[in-house]
Amino acid sequence: VLSPILARKKTLAEEIAGLDVGAMTCSPLPRKEGDAAAQAFHYEGYDIISLEKLIERDYTIPQAQTSQEVVSYYAKRIAQDVKLPSQFAALAPKVREFLETRAFGEPVSLEGAAMIKAISSNVAQYVTVKAFVGALRGLVVEELTPQVIHAGRKLSATPPFPYSRPTFAASKTVFNLVTCDNEFEKRFAHFLQDAPDVAAFAKLPSQFGFTIEYTNAASNLRYYEPDFVAMLADGSHHLVETKGREDVDVAHKDRAAQIWCENATMLTDTTWQYLKVPQGEFAKLQPTAFSDVLVLGQAR
Repeated sequence: VLSPILARKKTLAEEIAGLDVGAMTCSPLPRKEGDAAAQAFHYEGYDIISLEKLIERDYTIPQAQTSQEVVSYYAKRIAQDVKLPSQFAALAPKVREFLETRAFGEPVSLEGAAMIKAISSNVAQYVTVKAFVGALRGLVVEELTPQVIHAGRKLSATPPFPYSRPTFAASKTVFNLVTCDNEFEKRFAHFLQDAPDVAAFAKLPSQFGFTIEYTNAASNLRYYEPDFVAMLADGSHHLVETKGREDVDVAHKDRAAQIWCENATMLTDTTWQYLKVPQGEFAKLQPTAFSDVLVLGQAR
């Protein structure tokens, strides 16, 4: 088992203290009072089962009385968005500095009813939170040096679990049934069973707990579970991801899996390779051996 190469930092106090708010990119905020629509809203409550309207009421949103109320609220929002709520105390003075020196395009005083309304507007909230989240999100995750932390766990040690999606029995896997999330996975699993150069394979169940950390398109730390692992007759190991429709994070997952395989090869005596198998390309290729699908990795 390899140690993670990405981890969420427990504190960003030093990074926050070092933020240059003057370098943050934003258009100058307008010095206008909050509009009436932003200060009130109409609420209707319905029964979730019958959809009968139970309540209808107009609410007025209390206006902030001090600039510190606004600063505190923005600091809490930013801390929540970067998923580090403990950083509120470090963020508050930087938010104040941003509003005083950068947000309006020139130095301003945050005191006075007009300015308090200006910094309380929806536009001010959007710009302030976006500027700080954009500056901090890439700093939340730190890179670590991978290490082998223990010899690993056997797939055969996975506890029994119920499953209601497609399955089939195979002799090249340690499980009594191969669990498949969809029909393409089932076809690919049949291919692994029939391929003469595949010595063993497994569809990796969630219960086994193998995940690879990656950062998504928004720089958030995420974890993904690869689909299959296959061992070939030559002793090489392959981490395989079958893919139908691709989303914006697929490239980030691919890169993370490639790095995991490179690190696993470097730190162990086993060769690991990552392979993504797109559904359309697999159908066109009609492979009969695992060596056939390796061309999909070469074609990227």
